Amino acid sequence: MSAGTLVAFLFLVNLLIEPIQRLVETIDQAQSAGAGLRKILGVIDTPVSIPDPPDGETLPEAAIGISFRQVTFSYPGGPQVIRDVSVDIQPGERVAVVGETGSGKTTFAKLATRLLVPDLGTIVIGGIDIDRISIESLRHSVAYVPQEGFLFHGTVADNVRYGRPGVDDATVRGAFGDLGLLDWLDGLPDGVWSEVGERGGNLSAGERQLVAITRAWIANPSVLVLDEATSAVDPALEVQIRRAIEFLTSGRTSITIAHRLSTAEASDRILVFHDGVIVEDGRHGELIDAAGVYAAMHADWEGTTTST
Repeated sequence: MSAGTLVAFLFLVNLLIEPIQRLVETIDQAQSAGAGLRKILGVIDTPVSIPDPPDGETLPEAAIGISFRQVTFSYPGGPQVIRDVSVDIQPGERVAVVGETGSGKTTFAKLATRLLVPDLGTIVIGGIDIDRISIESLRHSVAYVPQEGFLFHGTVADNVRYGRPGVDDATVRGAFGDLGLLDWLDGLPDGVWSEVGERGGNLSAGERQLVAITRAWIANPSVLVLDEATSAVDPALEVQIRRAIEFLTSGRTSITIAHRLSTAEASDRILVFHDGVIVEDGRHGELIDAAGVYAAMHADWEGTTTST
């Protein structure tokens, strides 16, 4: 074989290999896209776990109460997390829920917002059985702020606007002002136009909760259910969070899962959970005098706070 024939052969082989490589890459991308499409279709086809009731009722635009009547709940395949809980929360009452990890506090909060459905018992909001309230009305009147407030990729203003779609940036900034958070907001690189990143990755846990609190404030719910962030935050930021929560809960029915007992001290009423049951119910001073579970928790908390 001459040198010219060999060069020609290698040239032709190269011409053949390049389109084959492109074909393999295209097939690989098509397979990845197909897998992604199947996942999307799977999500779309997922049955609604909590259906909207036909002819659902609408909650009144006013302070409303919440009643748990012999409520029991367990996660699939697990033990009972909430056991035979009965409690009445009055309109405008600020309630703190405390207890050890795993005592049922967060489950209680999710039941109050119908993110979970009880196995037994009933929950009544504003005099209406929660099963008969339309999902739209429930989500409008009852706001839930979790420990890790979920933020979408976009700006601070975009994320706050989910609370009340259509409001302008000036209204969003005004909401931060109402909660006394303008100094924090102005400290961000671009104020309300600052990018929060994927899942709010550009902000700390405490800062994400500030955005979530403002989102709840602008939605103006009748009932607020808030699960305090457990992550360590800067002391100055913790003060801002506490003040914002106090302002947000003022004059409206609220249930706060208090991981910091300073929040419980400022509440109108404290529910103490232990092993899925409310074991104590009263004001801060009353529970301290009772020298029970809450008093022991408070003493431990005070000791930890003093030592740090």
